[in-house]
Amino acid sequence: MNTLSPYLGDLHEVLSPHWCGIALVLVSVVCGMVVGAERQFKQKAAGARTCTLICVGSAVFTLASILIAGDSVASVADRTRIAAQVVTGVGFLGAGAIIRHRGTVMGLTTGATIWTVAAIGVVIGGGYAAAGVVLTALVVGMLLAVQWLERRVLEPCQHTRCQVAFRNESGKTRVRLLKVLDDYKIPDAAWSVTTEGDLELMDVEYCHYHRRHRSILFELVDIPAVVEMRRERSPRQVYAQLPTKK
Repeated sequence: MNTLSPYLGDLHEVLSPHWCGIALVLVSVVCGMVVGAERQFKQKAAGARTCTLICVGSAVFTLASILIAGDSVASVADRTRIAAQVVTGVGFLGAGAIIRHRGTVMGLTTGATIWTVAAIGVVIGGGYAAAGVVLTALVVGMLLAVQWLERRVLEPCQHTRCQVAFRNESGKTRVRLLKVLDDYKIPDAAWSVTTEGDLELMDVEYCHYHRRHRSILFELVDIPAVVEMRRERSPRQVYAQLPTKK
């Protein structure tokens, strides 16, 4: 353990500048990819590639700041000048991930994740690779745990049902409807299609409790071939009692 303890602190004091830079960049790649994989699995805007590049870029800027400043007394104050601009620069990326759609603000968590990944990159570039790994595990664990807590305990989804009547138009309308369902991650067990005269009826079970889920109704009615929508007001808790898909 005593032989490993120096590597748990500032690697700039343990390794030569050449090997230290290589090690820190590799650690930043791994940390950024782990956080980005969690975002990509949830189909968010900032995936594995984006988070990896942000983490690596932040680490490289911090390394450059340290290497350019050198060890002279006069340049000690400049060691963090370049790295300090990462905090400002990454704000543009975080803002780009936040959008306002149908009265709902989306992407706040992804924007905060981008900001946090940049902070992890700065820590790693400063030489503290072990701290960067611990912070990465903490961030991923927090994203997973908080989402589970929100869905299961704090604000569980409450489902209700709507019926969308639409013209078939050689199957094109159903494809448009399925795209909306995919965008809102509606499972296959939560929808079905039947025929009524010249129209087709799609029964959809969705969450009416959260605004970001309820906005699926606006997406569905905007499809030109949709001629009518009927909603149930009584909440439903499980995907059940839907007709068999044809």
